[in-house]
Amino acid sequence: MHLFKKDSLLIVSVAPFSSVLAYFINTIAYYFGFWEVAPFSEQKNLASLPSELGMYPVLACYLVFFIRKFKRTFMVIVIMTVFTTCLELIFVLFGWIIYENGWNIIYTFFSYLLPYLVVYCYYRYLTKLALFKYN
Repeated sequence: MHLFKKDSLLIVSVAPFSSVLAYFINTIAYYFGFWEVAPFSEQKNLASLPSELGMYPVLACYLVFFIRKFKRTFMVIVIMTVFTTCLELIFVLFGWIIYENGWNIIYTFFSYLLPYLVVYCYYRYLTKLALFKYN
């Protein structure tokens, strides 16, 4: 609700894109057996649905919001990547996410860094289309 009040256009443009991106990355990871999400190890996509439709799109929207607010693009991307990686580390410690096939927290960092860079590029593309304007 905080972001929607501040910039509803940001939500309706960035959130769906980041949701599809999260779904794509999770599907690839499930295929290669890099991680499982509790409690539905058999229904992998069902287990990750709350994060793909909720947490990841919201974090991607905050990424763009903070980039626009602070104008320090790569610092914001790195901070958001570290924050999201730490959040996932908490999920791993609670047993909600289980790493397999050599996956570790370092790979997780890069698995968030790359999508955040893609979201930023998408935002820049929308800006060039004059959907967004710099403050």
